[in-house]
Amino acid sequence: MPKDYSLLSELADIFKGKAVPAKAEPGEVAIINLVDMTPLGIAYEALRTFAADTKTLSPYLLEAGDVLVASKGTQHKVAVFEGQEFPVVASANITVLRPKEGTNGHYLKFFLDSEEGRRQLKAADHGRAVMNINTKELSSIKIPNIQPVKQSYMAQRYVQGLADYKRKLARANQEWEKIQADIERQLFL
Repeated sequence: MPKDYSLLSELADIFKGKAVPAKAEPGEVAIINLVDMTPLGIAYEALRTFAADTKTLSPYLLEAGDVLVASKGTQHKVAVFEGQEFPVVASANITVLRPKEGTNGHYLKFFLDSEEGRRQLKAADHGRAVMNINTKELSSIKIPNIQPVKQSYMAQRYVQGLADYKRKLARANQEWEKIQADIERQLFL
C-alpha cells in the first residue's frame, strides 16, 4: 500500500462544466449530462447538441482522459472522457478533472469509485436531499501516489476488460433477442 499521498489538485486541474440552456438550438457542440454517464461509460450516441462558438467554449472543451465527476444530482457517477471527432463539453452539474502529466484519468476514476474515494467524495458533499460536491473540498481529496507505469497498466487492463465485457454483453443480448423471436414465431405456427 502506498504510504504517500497527493491532493487531487496536485494531480489534476479542476473546473466546473458549462451551463447550457435546455432550449438551446441544436448545433455542432455536444454536451454530456448526468444521464449520459452510465456504469459502462459515457453514452456518446445519446448526447444532445447545441449551437455555440467553439472559441468562446475553449475553456470548457473536453480532452481525452478528462475525468467527469457528478457534483450535483442524486447518484455517485464518475466517467473518463474518450476523445470524439466533435467538440464536447460537460454540463454544469459535472466537475471535470483534467489529469496533469504523469497522472492517468482512469487511475483517478478507479480511486474515486473505490470505497475510500466514495468516502472522501461524501465528505465533500454539502447537499442534503441532492448531492452538491464542494469543488474546494474535492480538490483536497487525498489520493495514493502510484507510479505512472503502474497507473497505465491498470488503465490498460480496465479498458480491455470493459471492451470484453461490452462484447460479451452484446452477444448475450443478441442471443436473448433470438430466443424471444423464436418463441414469438412458435406462437403463430
